[in-house]
Amino acid sequence: MLKHWSKLLTRDCTVIKVGKYIVYPIHRVGFTSLMYDADITYTNEEISNLTHIDVLIRDPEARFVSGVNEYCRQNNLDIHEVYEKIKQDELVDTHFIPQYVWLLNLYRFYKGEITIRPFPFIANITDVHKRKDESITPIEPLKRFTEVDSEIIKNTTVQRTFPLADIIKDYKHVLS
Repeated sequence: MLKHWSKLLTRDCTVIKVGKYIVYPIHRVGFTSLMYDADITYTNEEISNLTHIDVLIRDPEARFVSGVNEYCRQNNLDIHEVYEKIKQDELVDTHFIPQYVWLLNLYRFYKGEITIRPFPFIANITDVHKRKDESITPIEPLKRFTEVDSEIIKNTTVQRTFPLADIIKDYKHVLS
């Protein structure tokens, strides 16, 4: 499964500073609002100099549904046709791949400590909410897109700081 998503790991990696927080923005986890409110942007090698990063994690099923809807909205596509392509492994996108894959991309440039925060923590970082009135067409979340993030949420003490390498190592097997 990871091999299927590996092309998404060649993208630039961006971390931002919003007020007192250094945050790794992930699509469909407040990305647009965080980027809008960013004071400083760090990209790729610049990230390695940071000492701590906050990572917001959203409920994986809600994020998958929201992400597929956003992908369809951005590309003016029918959600049911897109969903079938996703089910057949013909389509992946950063809006609905597991948040764990985003962490793999971060790990390319950053080996330090992170604090995993629940998505509602975004209210402590920014009061911007750029896409709050979006309509969502319901679809069934696919386990292969949600399982690893569900495991991370279930087994990780949220709001505790630990090395990013621990998450990468401890959950890589879920994607096999």
